[in-house]
Amino acid sequence: MKFIKRHVSLIFPLVAILLGLEFFIVFDRTTDTYEKSLSSNYSILVVAKDEMSIDDFKSLNSHILGVKELSKPQALKNMYMGDSKSINQALPNFYEIKLDNLLGIKALDEVKKNLSDSESIKRIETFHSTYKSQYELFTFIKFSFGTFIFFMSIIGFFLIVKQMEVWNFLHAQRMKVMEIFGASLFLRSKVLINMAVIDAVISAILTSAMFVSLQRMWISDTQMEILKEHVSDVFLFSDFFILLFASIVVVLIAVFLVVINVKEE
Repeated sequence: MKFIKRHVSLIFPLVAILLGLEFFIVFDRTTDTYEKSLSSNYSILVVAKDEMSIDDFKSLNSHILGVKELSKPQALKNMYMGDSKSINQALPNFYEIKLDNLLGIKALDEVKKNLSDSESIKRIETFHSTYKSQYELFTFIKFSFGTFIFFMSIIGFFLIVKQMEVWNFLHAQRMKVMEIFGASLFLRSKVLINMAVIDAVISAILTSAMFVSLQRMWISDTQMEILKEHVSDVFLFSDFFILLFASIVVVLIAVFLVVINVKEE
């Protein structure tokens, strides 16, 4: 029972860290797709007095990805009298501009400013208020989630260090004897390292199993469209190796900090 408690005390905070890491990876992967969707659905409306090509627009700002010429509204045509040639010359040209990604508010204002500098462009509509509210909400959610994961990981790491100190205390006498006989720091800490790496592997397996279960049992039946559309992105096989690497790095750092601290004392 003591053996189980001893290892659970390390596995539990380590799993908490790995859960936070995997949730962040999944969140970043799904929101990246959502961000691309927002970007593809957003467009800037431009009214120009002269005909302009995509090269003309791209020369104004590098974030402009594509340009689509819109048909001239019938209501404007009805305002002009005369032959069709005169009408076409009198009416302005309408363009729909696509950007290469979801820009920040300052970058979007820069795009509008660059377009405004062109003498051929009469009016620009960026739908600034709608874009700003969506972008700021999206940014706030990402920041809040990342901050929560960061602080949860810090707390989990300190719990791991405390458990390492307990292990070090239990093996202090054996390590002292090895030090007297000239054993290196790595050799004296080998038992701690082996125990920590084993628990790191177990933690990575448990975390991966949780996400595989989540992927197959809950998300496939959920009504949340953003999750249903990206079920396959919830957990990838490569994620296991990321979790394994992260868990081993965390426990080795914890072992190093504890052993160095004891040596200095």
